[in-house]
Amino acid sequence: MKEIHDRAVLHAFIENSCLHELFDAAAIREMHLYQAEKGELLCAKGDVLQHMYFVVEGKIKIFTTLPNGKSLLLRFNNPLAIIGDVEFVTRLEARNTVEFVHPGKLIALPFKVLHERYQNHPGFLQFILQKISHKLYTSSNSTSLNLLYPVENRFASYLLSTLEGGTQPTASDELKTAKLTEVAELGTSYRHLNRVIQSMSASGIIERKRGALHIHNRKKVVELASGNIYE
Repeated sequence: MKEIHDRAVLHAFIENSCLHELFDAAAIREMHLYQAEKGELLCAKGDVLQHMYFVVEGKIKIFTTLPNGKSLLLRFNNPLAIIGDVEFVTRLEARNTVEFVHPGKLIALPFKVLHERYQNHPGFLQFILQKISHKLYTSSNSTSLNLLYPVENRFASYLLSTLEGGTQPTASDELKTAKLTEVAELGTSYRHLNRVIQSMSASGIIERKRGALHIHNRKKVVELASGNIYE
C-alpha cells in the first residue's frame, strides 16, 4: 500500500465519516491515509496487527483459509469498514484474510494510541461493540448461506460483489480472472464451480473467454444473487 501524504485529503475523509466524532485532534494527528490497489492484501490470517484500519473508499473481501488449504468466502464490506477491532480487543492475531477487490483508501490508527487514550472511552467502546456485534451476526449468517444456498446463487452474488458498480447499470460486465481457483472461495469444489459456469454459459447468462468472465444477462445474475447474499 502507498501512503498519501496530503493531510487535506485525509481530513476530508475523516470529515465525511463518523471518525471526526469519535477521535480528538491528537488522535487524528496519529492517523495516516493509504491507497490500496485491487488485489492487495490488507492483512493475512495469522498476522499480528499494530493498527486499526478504517476503509473509507473501495470494497474489501474477507475470507478464511481452512485446514485443508481451501479458502472460504465470508463477506464483502463497503465503507466504513473496520479491520482490527476484534484484534484490538482480544490482542490476538488476525483470524481472516482481507483483500481489496476494488482500488480503495484506508486510514490507519496505531493500537498504541487506542490503548493509551481510548481503552475506556464510552463513545469509542460503543462504536467498537456495534461493529463487532455486526461481524458476529454476518459471520454466522455467511456460514449458513454457504451451506444452504446453491453454488449458482453464491457465484452470482460473488460476481456482483467483485464487479465494479455491482448491480448498477453502468457497472463493468467483465471480471478478469486467469484461473477459476481465484473465485473458488464459495465452499465448493473446483469441478462443481466449473459445471455451474458451464451451465450459466450454456444459458447465455455469462461467457468465459480470454481469461475473463463476461456477463451477457445482468438481470438474470441479479435475480440469481438473491439480493446479494454476501453483502
